Amino acid sequence: MTAAPTPIIPTLPRPALTTDRLIGRTVDLEKLDLDRHAAGLWEAIGRHASLWDHIPGGPFAEPEVFTQWLRDRIPRPGQTIYAVMDKTGMDKTGDEPEPTPAGVLILLNANPDMGTVEMGLVYGARLSRRVTGTEGVFLLLDYALGQSGYRRMEWRCGPPNLASIKAAQRYGFTHEGLLRQTLWMKDRNWDTNVFSILDAEWPARRQRLAAWLAPENFTDDGSQIKALGEF
Repeated sequence: MTAAPTPIIPTLPRPALTTDRLIGRTVDLEKLDLDRHAAGLWEAIGRHASLWDHIPGGPFAEPEVFTQWLRDRIPRPGQTIYAVMDKTGMDKTGDEPEPTPAGVLILLNANPDMGTVEMGLVYGARLSRRVTGTEGVFLLLDYALGQSGYRRMEWRCGPPNLASIKAAQRYGFTHEGLLRQTLWMKDRNWDTNVFSILDAEWPARRQRLAAWLAPENFTDDGSQIKALGEF
């Protein structure tokens, strides 16, 4: 049995998680700006009703309703929304088109005093089950647990959301348990699965994800050479 990592004695409080931009190879994370991102996010995620089956909020009948949903969340305490900007189209033409909004990653319930935070996401087709989506999660994890020294990152989702459960496990989150009847929403009870990564666990998780994301692990057409599970 693998020994548990030695707990890290923290220095608290930790800094607020409000950086404007995180830069990656295939995606950048940009702090949400409605003028710059709302229209593209509507096309990528807002207008696709099926993406919201297991997510509070949505579906949205009109782009204005979706934009208002985003606007309402920007000032919430302990919450920062990032537009995930897909850059993989930049090398396919000589014109170098601008990165495209393809989804959102959200830091929720950030508590700098205790160094804890939760991650949420809504991914469109350009991120789901692609290297771009994995790199977006990696950037946010490394920002919180690595650069900012937070002690705990949570991932929460309901039992019916099998895609989210598989994603959490793939990224290296540990399942901690099921909270029953945490919400009443969309005319039904919502239970909540809780997953986490701790600061002492992050170096090994980081090494694994970084090795998979490395350019040398992909062919010229973007196909992976080794699967994440092989690292």
